[in-house]
Amino acid sequence: MISTTTRIRIKNILNRLENNQLVTLEERIFLNKLSSVSAVVSKWVNSALGPEANSIDND
Repeated sequence: MISTTTRIRIKNILNRLENNQLVTLEERIFLNKLSSVSAVVSKWVNSALGPEANSIDND
């Protein structure tokens, strides 16, 4: 389970990605690490970025 602070940080990053706003490399790495260990975060990332982004990462 993720903490409330982490969940808010993830949602903030995903909202900025969806709106084509600036997201740092550090934030992208943070999302990638969490999505690899959390099915919930992985689902959020796939929802925000679409299935194409997931297939690119897994190739």
